[in-house]
Amino acid sequence: MSYIKKNTESPLKIFGAIGGLVGGIYGGIQAGKAAKKADKAAKKAAQEKDRMKDVLSNVDTSNPFEGMKNQFSGLQNPYSGLENTMEDLTVNQQEADFQAQQFAQSQANIMEGLRGSAGSSGIAALAQSLAKQGALSAQKSSASIGQQEAANQAKAAAEAGRLQSQEAKGDFDVAQQIAQGAADVDTKVAQGAAAAQQRELNKQTTLFQDASQTAQNAQQAAADAQAQKDQAWSGAISSGISLLGGLSDRRLKKNIKLIGKSSSGINIYMFEYIDKFFGEHIYQGVMSDEIPSSAVINNGGYDRVDYSKIDVEFKIL
Repeated sequence: MSYIKKNTESPLKIFGAIGGLVGGIYGGIQAGKAAKKADKAAKKAAQEKDRMKDVLSNVDTSNPFEGMKNQFSGLQNPYSGLENTMEDLTVNQQEADFQAQQFAQSQANIMEGLRGSAGSSGIAALAQSLAKQGALSAQKSSASIGQQEAANQAKAAAEAGRLQSQEAKGDFDVAQQIAQGAADVDTKVAQGAAAAQQRELNKQTTLFQDASQTAQNAQQAAADAQAQKDQAWSGAISSGISLLGGLSDRRLKKNIKLIGKSSSGINIYMFEYIDKFFGEHIYQGVMSDEIPSSAVINNGGYDRVDYSKIDVEFKIL
C-alpha cells in the first residue's frame, strides 16, 4: 500500500511527549523512594505492634491472691483453761498446833509450881482452875492468830488471781492487736498489688492500641505511596508508549513479524527497536509506510504514527 502525502507536525509535540516521559520517570523514581520508605516504616510499625501484642498477651491477669488464707484463722487463746493457782490452798494448821503447845506448856508450869503441895485438895482445885484458864487464854490467842493468817492468805490468793487474770488479758489483747495489724497489712498489700496489676494491664492495652494505630497509619501511608508510585510510572509508561508509538518508521525496528490484521485491513506486527534506548521489550504496532497518510507524521526525519487515527493499538507484548 502506498500513499502520496504525509502529514507534518510541529516537533513541540514530540518534545512534549519526551518531557512527559522524563517527568514520569523522575516522578516514578521519587515515588518509588517514598513508597520504599513508607513500606519500611509500615513493617517497623507492624513489628512494634506484634511486640506490644506479645507483651499484652503475657501480662498476668490472674488473681495473685486467689486461695489466700488468713494466717491468724487458727489463733487460739493461749490462756484458755488457765488453772486457779489458789484452788489447792490447805487449811491453816498453825492455830491448832499453837493451841496445843500453849495448853501443854500451861499444864507443865502449873504442875511444876505446885509439885510440893500436891496432897492438899485446895491446891489441887486451884491448879485445875488455873489450867482451865490457861487453856482458854491459849485457845483465844490461837484463834486470833489463825484468823489473821487465814485473812492474809485469802488476800494474797485474791491478789494473785487478780494479777494473773490481768496479765493473761493483757497478753491476749496484745496478741489480738498484733494479729489484726498483720491481717490489715496483708489486706492492704493484696489490694495494692491488684490495683498495680490493673494499672499495668491498662498501660499495656493503651500502648498496644497506640501501636496498632501507628501500624495502621503506616500501612495506609505505604499504600498511598505505592499508589503514587504506580500513578507516576503509569504516566511515564503512557508518555513512553505515546513517544515510541509515534516512532513507527520501519528503519528503527528489527525482528519484524506479521501477527495479524485489523478490522480495516491494516497489518499488525510484533517487533523490537534497534536502539535499546527505546527499551528492550517486544512491541505490537504498524509500519508507517503501510497505513493511510492521514495517520503518518513526518518532520523530515523518521516517520511517526498517530495511533488515534487507526484501529490498531500500540502496546508492549
